[in-house]
Amino acid sequence: MKLFYLVSGFVAGLLPLSAMAAISGYQRPVPQPQSATAELWFALATVMLVVSLYIVHVVVKRR
Repeated sequence: MKLFYLVSGFVAGLLPLSAMAAISGYQRPVPQPQSATAELWFALATVMLVVSLYIVHVVVKRR
């Protein structure tokens, strides 16, 4: 019975939140511009991915 009260209290607490979400309109998030640091890390990760794929290619080719 304690579980029932816990679940019903949780659901009763969520009802006002869902009503508030339904009333407010959806605001689409604005994407942020990409920084030079992020582009550098992306380039580094891309190079490392290509190198690792080549290493896998060489290892599999030997078998």
